Amino acid sequence: MKNILKYLLLCCSALSLFGCEDYLDKTPQGDKTEEDVFTRFNETEQLINRLYFYVRAADQPLVHIRYFSDSALADECEGSSAENGWSNKFNEGDWEPGAELYSKCNATTDAGACHTFWPALYQDIRCANVILEGIEKYNTPDSQVHPGTLSQRIGEVYFLRAYLHYCVLKSYGECPYVDYTVDPNNLPKFERENVHSIVEKICNDCDNAFSRVPERYLAEQFGRVEKGTCLALKAMARWIAATPLYNGSTLKGDNRNYASEYQRYDPARWDAAAAAAKAVIDFTTNTGEKRYSLYQGADKSNTTNFGNVDESNGKVYTRLWELFSGTARSLDAKKCEWIWFFLQAKTVGYHNDMYPPSSQGQAREVPVQEHVDEYEVIGPDGYGYPIYALKENHKALYGGLISEEDMAKAYDDANPYENRDPRFYRDITYHGAMFKGKWINTATGSDEINAANSTTTGYFTHKFFDGYYTKGMSGDWNMDAPLIRLATIYLVYAEAVTRSKGATDEVYNMMNDLRARSFMAPIPPAAKTNKELLLDYILRERRVELYHEKSRFFSTRFYLEPTSPTELAKESQWNALPGSNDEKAQQYFAKYGAYPKTQHRICGMRPVEDPDGKISVGGKKYRMERFWKEDRVFLEKHYLFPIPTEELQRANIQQNPNW
Repeated sequence: MKNILKYLLLCCSALSLFGCEDYLDKTPQGDKTEEDVFTRFNETEQLINRLYFYVRAADQPLVHIRYFSDSALADECEGSSAENGWSNKFNEGDWEPGAELYSKCNATTDAGACHTFWPALYQDIRCANVILEGIEKYNTPDSQVHPGTLSQRIGEVYFLRAYLHYCVLKSYGECPYVDYTVDPNNLPKFERENVHSIVEKICNDCDNAFSRVPERYLAEQFGRVEKGTCLALKAMARWIAATPLYNGSTLKGDNRNYASEYQRYDPARWDAAAAAAKAVIDFTTNTGEKRYSLYQGADKSNTTNFGNVDESNGKVYTRLWELFSGTARSLDAKKCEWIWFFLQAKTVGYHNDMYPPSSQGQAREVPVQEHVDEYEVIGPDGYGYPIYALKENHKALYGGLISEEDMAKAYDDANPYENRDPRFYRDITYHGAMFKGKWINTATGSDEINAANSTTTGYFTHKFFDGYYTKGMSGDWNMDAPLIRLATIYLVYAEAVTRSKGATDEVYNMMNDLRARSFMAPIPPAAKTNKELLLDYILRERRVELYHEKSRFFSTRFYLEPTSPTELAKESQWNALPGSNDEKAQQYFAKYGAYPKTQHRICGMRPVEDPDGKISVGGKKYRMERFWKEDRVFLEKHYLFPIPTEELQRANIQQNPNW
């Protein structure tokens, strides 16, 4: 090969794990051989740096399926017709094993859109094995400038191999754990392993990495694998192993190899998840300081963005921007909290994709009502409550905590955007909100619901966008995005402890610390002794805190929500209501509360001009009214992605259940 990039592209070429070209052959004169690469530290390091690029593509934040995030694939967001409307096709059920979704994916030239899927994930795993074996075979020399760097880089590759298998696990479940370079001329017998065995192998690779990588990278190497990163991946893998898909599973037509083990509930799996998460929370460096801490930053008196302008009419606290915005001013927050992430996960064009049309945007992924309803209100007693606390399906939990009179003071569905969790105002742009110094009007004008390139649900995504950028501005406006941060680990620990030991003061206080960091009111004290109530708050906190962070899509599947008896009973309630779907959307919330989590539909909120309305925009008064946006397809087989047919044939393994 003529350069190191070309060499890596051959290792990671657009071929499956089971049909890669033989990179061991000598190349024509003037090209680099494997020996040329692995006998030089600098070139080996470049190879590892390129592997980072492919891992980024494999689980790229804000991208999951052909340029759309996984928020558009679940009850967080609705996609658009842009980029051939891939997210909409997914929600219509158009993703069979041989679907165009796979056949039009070129993982070499279209890395950000295609590395999510089985073939490319295993190509990347092959690259990690090529590197590890090449270093051992040729005794790659250490860096002369920074001795010890080679060992660190080897540790990073062990982590990256573990992380790639974690990505396969999330989407496909049982899979071969490949920790060697496959000889395409002598294919071994591949087996889809027990998920719990895969988790142990992920943890073993993480332990190997942990022993080699440094405690922290805070200078120019920030973003590389650290010891805490290894601990965090173990926590996430053990959390998956503890969730209902693999711990007490009720999946129908389950032909997975180890289905009987997944159907057996083992509380020790939650204990293991709790211990792994606690190791991250407690991880202390040689200086005696905890490596990670909840960022405090600007206080409540600050509501300006990074241009020192208040673009939200005082609604968004500066600290909430500091947690996510991609400017140097937010680096301190990232160094405190971000554990595994990708800088520059999206380019400047992402602002143009997501802004409202009135700010020259295209609104490609817009929040849905199901997600908006999860942001709590603050009761007269100073505690946070779900807006549906006293509706029929939730009154058993909340009926004794807040009165009807106090709930009416806290929330009004005709004027639903007052008194909400402060994160709501950072995450969601709504009718009557201020964005970039302009009042958003979804009733008329360029931002009207269903206008060209506008919202279809009544909302725009605000998270990650502080409003400072204007189309055409010069400068670095690329977007950073987290995959695992301290809040993620808090939520794993809180849930695991509560499921295993019940409600505790420790978890109650931890959740309130997390909420207070975002200026949100505490959980009512009754949750200290009520396991079911505390879990309800923890799971809602996950939806709100991790909005648009590659979380909700997988949570729906790991918890088997769409086919759970509870959610199916809610579906029956919806179906029994009279009238049109729009009327059902209004009646359902008014009577029952939160919409069914069956992934069968999404809803929105529209302004209706009304002289008695409580929201004034453009000199007119409006009340808000719920509406049905669309039905979606979710079948039992959609809990796991299908393995492309050609890969089944090459590996001689079985397809996922019900495909």
